[in-house]
Amino acid sequence: MSVRACCKRMTERFHAASSSTGRANSVDALGRRLRRKFILVAMGAVTVVLTLIIVGINIVNYSHVCKMADARLGYILADKGSIDWEDEPKTDPGNAGDANTGMVADGDRAGARGGHFEGMTAESPFDTRYFTVTLVEDQVVDVNTARIAAVGAKRAARIAMGLDSKGLTSGFSGNYRYTTTAQGEKTTYVFVDCSRELASFHSFLSASVAISCIGWLAVLAIVTVASGAVIRPMVESYSKQKRFITDASHEIKTPLAVIDAANEVQEIESGESEWTQSIHEQVARLTALTERLVFLARMDEGSAGFAMTSIDLSVAVDKAAAPFESVAVSRGKRLSTSIACGVRAHADAAAVAQVVELLLDNATRYASEGSVIELSLRAVSRVQGKGATELVVSNAVDELPEGDLDRLFDRFYRADVSRSSKTGGSGVGLSVVRAIAEAHGGSASVCGHGNQITFTVRL
Repeated sequence: MSVRACCKRMTERFHAASSSTGRANSVDALGRRLRRKFILVAMGAVTVVLTLIIVGINIVNYSHVCKMADARLGYILADKGSIDWEDEPKTDPGNAGDANTGMVADGDRAGARGGHFEGMTAESPFDTRYFTVTLVEDQVVDVNTARIAAVGAKRAARIAMGLDSKGLTSGFSGNYRYTTTAQGEKTTYVFVDCSRELASFHSFLSASVAISCIGWLAVLAIVTVASGAVIRPMVESYSKQKRFITDASHEIKTPLAVIDAANEVQEIESGESEWTQSIHEQVARLTALTERLVFLARMDEGSAGFAMTSIDLSVAVDKAAAPFESVAVSRGKRLSTSIACGVRAHADAAAVAQVVELLLDNATRYASEGSVIELSLRAVSRVQGKGATELVVSNAVDELPEGDLDRLFDRFYRADVSRSSKTGGSGVGLSVVRAIAEAHGGSASVCGHGNQITFTVRL
């Protein structure tokens, strides 16, 4: 084996190893991104569900506290502002009590006091702490604090006056649930102490939040561990897809070169014909397609290798658009350019030229017969878009594609398959345009109005 052959083989192995390393790094990066997204989505769903559960349970708990307090307030009001069961008889012959003992059921005692009050039992009067304040024309005329030790007459009057001045008639004032009743000019505020119930509610709220946080952390740990196994099939599928595209594209280049060389030999021996010319065209089409597929694969892997420098965008766009004036004429259209002078951008000159060529190639293929293709370049404010420069290509079409026009940027998407086969489009060019724009920190978009379609690239 010659030295040259050895060097060639070593170089091929080096490039293959470099490509494999780059592909492995890309796959690892994709795996990390997918894991992060999976964890974020899963934990977002868990957070929403836990929040709804905690909020729902505590709302029900709070409603129960209010309901029980309102039942006590209703019982007090039904007894005209006081609870005195000391003088009540232990038996009631006219009521349905125990036949042997004559004792009245708990619910019946509450019913005797003005109706049924849910939650009220025989023990309720003894553990109910309340006070009342009666006002006449904003003046305190009576204060009853006999059934509570934590509130004095002055404080009770001050609380009631404060609520009356605000026009409040029911709700909570600190740990006291209150309501009012009016008799003529008299307004009586009745306050029930709910400190125990509220303390229990707050304890339950704190415990539920703490337990939910612990559960959330436990789910996070489980999801983090399981996410690797969940996304592994997707990562492997993506890796195989990218490897196939890259390897197949490289493998296709060699037979294409052989076919093209053989076709040239055939032309030399037998002369050029429509068949040899067709072979040249198809070889050129397949070569361009494979190059774009390799480019997109490298873009996905983050190894496109753009040389980002400050360039005169006006000159680059004008230079790339110049050849398409004759191409447009040959295809029965006309190209009109409006390029602002002195527009600069931090970009890769070759990539910008590729964007212009792909947009104009697409326009000259699919524009209406005899129409004018308009290309413009101008500087814009960053507030108007992601980039500071705007490249626009607009042309008339026979009919706008149905549905979302943004699908035109999808790989291999064909709005009109029959026409695309005639024009020779591959459905990859616009995908390359968007990939280059996004790699430059910009964007690519499309909009349509009437029979006019406009592609806008911001860099």
